[in-house]
Amino acid sequence: MTKIELKTPIKTPGGEVKTITLRRATVRDLKQAQRAADNPSDVDTWLVSILSEEKLTNEDVESLDLADWAEVQAAFQSQL
Repeated sequence: MTKIELKTPIKTPGGEVKTITLRRATVRDLKQAQRAADNPSDVDTWLVSILSEEKLTNEDVESLDLADWAEVQAAFQSQL
C-alpha cells in the first residue's frame, strides 16, 4: 500500500480527504478502469478511484489539486 498526503485536501460527500491510500493494482483493476473510461485519458483517474482505500469516486479524483495529482501519479507509476 502507498500513502499520499495531500497538500490540498479534497471535500467528498463522505467528508474531507487528507490522505489517499492506494493498494497495488491487478490486471482486473486495469480492465475495469478501461471499461469505465469514456476515453483513454480517463483511465488513470478511474484506476486511482478503484485502488483507493478511501473509496474515492472518479469525480473525487478529478477534483485533486494538480500538485497532488502529480504525486498520486508518481506513486502509482512506482508500483509498475
